[in-house]
Amino acid sequence: MQLIQLLLQPVVVQRSGGDSAMRVVFERLLFFVPLALLLLAILPQPAGAQTGPNILFPVAYIESRLRGPLEILEAKQARPSVEGDRSARVVLAGPEGEPGMEVLWKPVSPPGEGYNNQPRYALAAYRLQALFLDECEYVVPPVVMRSLPVDEYKRLRSEAPVSVRTTGSVLFLLSYWLSDVSPDDPWDQARFEADQRYARHWGNLNILTHLIDHKDANYGNLLVSTHPDDPRLFAVDNDVAFDDRASDQGDAWSPLLVDRLPRQTVDRLREISDADLDRALGVVAEFRMKDGALIPAEPPGENLANRRGLRGARGRVQFGLTRTEIRGVRQRIDDLLDAVEQGRIRTVEDTEDTLGLACLGAARP
Repeated sequence: MQLIQLLLQPVVVQRSGGDSAMRVVFERLLFFVPLALLLLAILPQPAGAQTGPNILFPVAYIESRLRGPLEILEAKQARPSVEGDRSARVVLAGPEGEPGMEVLWKPVSPPGEGYNNQPRYALAAYRLQALFLDECEYVVPPVVMRSLPVDEYKRLRSEAPVSVRTTGSVLFLLSYWLSDVSPDDPWDQARFEADQRYARHWGNLNILTHLIDHKDANYGNLLVSTHPDDPRLFAVDNDVAFDDRASDQGDAWSPLLVDRLPRQTVDRLREISDADLDRALGVVAEFRMKDGALIPAEPPGENLANRRGLRGARGRVQFGLTRTEIRGVRQRIDDLLDAVEQGRIRTVEDTEDTLGLACLGAARP
């Protein structure tokens, strides 16, 4: 890549050089630009170039930015039409020389859990998909939970209620803001029948919404890419799910709506053990008390109490799915696989016609 950058560097000449100097510039461009374009076509691309039109960076890089220093460049209300919505659409500054990153900033209301205030559900949905999807097919964008002492939080955002009593800290979710997506008509039966790539994307999305028992069909919680050749689908704002009650918008995305699913995804579902579910979902975030404030614990410790979703003991605050909620996920996986075995749901092979652009890019040698 350094060679390509060198080849594409502009040539600086003195204006006094006249026509002969300009002729040198054009001759160099005519030779080197085609060569550089050829090298771009045949050399392996960096991971960031293989992420697709909706997620513009590799997942690991996004997660590192979401956990990194917090400097807000721009901020506006994320959903101004929703009364009482406290989430914000924020541009975070990046390291020197790197672009800002747009994120959804959603504070965790006290006492740290409750209806439509379950950060552990949003984190569990993100972690669950990794058990059966490759990163290039993730249907939940990267999300992390952060904490700041109240005074520090107020320097960034005006409203700063303590999320968990006796901690002196505000918890909040940071989610990657997707590019080039629309909330309009994410489910299209006719398109599912006619478009193999859309069918694969929807199959992967529907597996996730089914396994988490998605319970909020609110407009904007499912998004479809506007790219004409790659209708990738996403589920965002997943904190009304699992054992929560359904929203007033219903649970239209919880059932399996399709009669065929990607074979690779189904094969990976078969490999998920009970231990895998416990590791991925039992503890999705943990913080430790230090000088009266919550500090992220990486990696999290052992499960403090698997019958509760929000747990605290010995200076630790922990979030995760309960034993009952994990058993529900296990049961839905088993029921889905039974439907496949009985022929009520068929599986479809992976081909270049079904894989999304991000996966096709990642598959290049």
